Amino acid sequence: MDSSTPKLKFYLAKKALAHFYNNRYWKPEELAFLRDFFGANDSDRMWKLKMRLLCEENDDMLVGAVVADASDEEQIFLHDRYRLNLSFVNIGMKLSVHPNGLQRWRDKFLAEIASLLEYKLPMTDIFSRNKVEALVYALERVIAFHEEYGKADSAILDALKMKLGAYQNLLFVLRQILAASPENIGCRIIQTKILNQKMTVEEMERRVGSTHTTITSYIRRFQNQFCQQIPA
Repeated sequence: MDSSTPKLKFYLAKKALAHFYNNRYWKPEELAFLRDFFGANDSDRMWKLKMRLLCEENDDMLVGAVVADASDEEQIFLHDRYRLNLSFVNIGMKLSVHPNGLQRWRDKFLAEIASLLEYKLPMTDIFSRNKVEALVYALERVIAFHEEYGKADSAILDALKMKLGAYQNLLFVLRQILAASPENIGCRIIQTKILNQKMTVEEMERRVGSTHTTITSYIRRFQNQFCQQIPA
């Protein structure tokens, strides 16, 4: 996604959210009809159609990762807002949340999705297996598609491959930490954060039996290490 303004990024994120909750994909017989209709001499139009379908599927996957990481209340909000098209007032009454608070939820989700659509992982999501796995899979599919059809600029393709390598490395580390023995305090802290992303430092103090300073230090160190490795 190549967008130049926050307003456009939010528009595309909102469009992706709406598609996730109201998606409709082409059936195989419909694609076969279009292929026959376009004919062999119109392969460029088929390529554009396939690219559009790939982007929609990838966007759904990235939005799905965001929804999976959301709290129960946030999932209800997203469903009611983007599937049922309810107003902030109606959803607020249902969840006992002020409409202004729901608008802040909306802006948070739109910013998060807009970033993922550009294959950028926010620092706050560095511990999210769901989002990292979705980014890896989406990038693998996009890169394979461009390599098959040979229509992407080499610089763009190289940039996508650099991002894929960084996210693959991060995903490997997340999995390794989860599989490791939690005897080491640093490992235990990061394991707890991966499994409980929304847990506060105060809650983690009671869970892992460590100090506020130690927990904050390990989390910040992990974030800085891997955020520096991910290309902008």
